[in-house]
Amino acid sequence: MKSENVILPEGWTLECLEETDSTNEAVKRRAAETGLDRLIVQADGQTAGRGRRGRAWKSLPGNLFFSLALKVRDAARLGEYSFLTALALARAVEDIAPNLAPKCKWPNDVLLNGKKMSGILLETDGKHGIERLIVGVGVNIVPVGAEGMLYPVASLADEGCLTGMEEVLSAFMNRFDLLAKLREKEGFAPVLDGWKKRAYGLGGEIAVNLPDRRLTGTFSGLDKDGCLLLNNADGEYRITAGDVFFDPQGK
Repeated sequence: MKSENVILPEGWTLECLEETDSTNEAVKRRAAETGLDRLIVQADGQTAGRGRRGRAWKSLPGNLFFSLALKVRDAARLGEYSFLTALALARAVEDIAPNLAPKCKWPNDVLLNGKKMSGILLETDGKHGIERLIVGVGVNIVPVGAEGMLYPVASLADEGCLTGMEEVLSAFMNRFDLLAKLREKEGFAPVLDGWKKRAYGLGGEIAVNLPDRRLTGTFSGLDKDGCLLLNNADGEYRITAGDVFFDPQGK
């Protein structure tokens, strides 16, 4: 990717690499070296790309891998960026391909036709406590093999959207910047409302794998903080983290 082909909102800096270990690690290093806020690092290839819970992320040529570094202003609200990022990407896809209907999967994926198109990984960084939020994003632009994947996968090309990394990153950054400003002005509620309108599986039966057990029940909604609400015969559960599956067998 050529950085000059990406249209960025004012105040953002983009660095493009041919290859790195992971864009999350690369942006941590560059943010520490430069002190920049609102820094983006993109790489055409990753040798150690990762998703949530340390899972490997397939980094095939032609797909988009990038990470943002933002200075932390309210550490207690960092989880909101998972929803903000997913909504920004869903809206960016709608901007590029209005015929597509991307959905947001709790807590941090974007789906096309029920299959995973994108994953988001939030981390924090800093030498003196939490100083920066790191937002890692992987977007399947071209097809990805499903072998070894936890969930079914999709790409924009699979759905007939022929686009490139520069167009997707430009559209995403426009939407991300707008939503970040909206969040600062009006709080998290409008971001969460936008996410809910695209929520996948809301009202349906789900299984949630937790570290110590599996819960099954109805995905009844989200609370004001974005926690998943699951209802079953035992009552209502408020879930802050877990792997969600959308059929009773947990697949």
